[in-house]
Amino acid sequence: MTTASTPAGFAFERFDVADAGSIATIFAAKEHRSGLYVLHFANNEAFVGYSDSVAAQFAADRNTWSDVEALDFTPETSDKLEQLTELVTQLTTLRERPSEPDAIGDAPSAKSALPKERAKRATLQNAAVGRSRRQFWELSDHIAYPAIRSIVADYINSSIPDPANTAKYLWQVGALSDQHDEAGPRRLLTLSCGGFETLRIDEIMHDDDAIELDLRINTNVPRDYTDGQLEISNETVSAGRGPYRDERVWSWSIDLGALLEEDVDVDLGIDDDTFDDLAYGLNARLMRSGKSTGAATHNHDLAADLLAEAYRQLSETE
Repeated sequence: MTTASTPAGFAFERFDVADAGSIATIFAAKEHRSGLYVLHFANNEAFVGYSDSVAAQFAADRNTWSDVEALDFTPETSDKLEQLTELVTQLTTLRERPSEPDAIGDAPSAKSALPKERAKRATLQNAAVGRSRRQFWELSDHIAYPAIRSIVADYINSSIPDPANTAKYLWQVGALSDQHDEAGPRRLLTLSCGGFETLRIDEIMHDDDAIELDLRINTNVPRDYTDGQLEISNETVSAGRGPYRDERVWSWSIDLGALLEEDVDVDLGIDDDTFDDLAYGLNARLMRSGKSTGAATHNHDLAADLLAEAYRQLSETE
């Protein structure tokens, strides 16, 4: 959660930059250029600086730090930097810039950032965009995304407490994986509670170009169940004790495509309400632990889309 306090004696304008790839166009329109700025990070740290071109500096800072959530700007001169630094130090922990910062380019003028000719405008395809937003856009373009959104939204409704108000800080969701092995499954979506992965969807490409989507869910283990009783295997579902050292969980692998076919029987071996209770039990316990560490990598756009779908599903049942 970013620091909301404004140091006394300075008039700041705050910009939410969690998903922004650039602030150049906004700054050009407002004729903001040089001044003091404070970056606020997902872990409550901050960085204080001065630049002759804050918009250009932010582009370099964004390349250095992926967890910038807000930027405070004031058109004060560099001689106030020390005073501002001391004030911010009293409010939060300061982060140091790496010894070799990225090169700083030129920020566009209002004339080039907001051209009169429509053909010269920046579009979604060529404008700077934050990495997590770009990953969500790529995922949303996947042929199976409507199905993925429907399944995960239903899971959120069934197994996460107060999802709209606990998103990011107690549960997080990510789109695609930064590391992808061409020979192995491709991670499409990950949902974590309390820093522990509770749902993921992998895409498996077969030699005949057929696509298989594997839905993996971790749940609580029923009281008094032995590891042997957790073993389930059929055409659409396999389950067993999870391969984790710190959590004893029931790990499920489900053919996501089968869930969407009306004439395919997905046999979990337990009834749906029991499954939802076990999933909720694990998620709530993990969220209560206060160990969520993924706020910096939470995908805001994906979460918003999933919550909107979850709300639509609930509205349809009323």
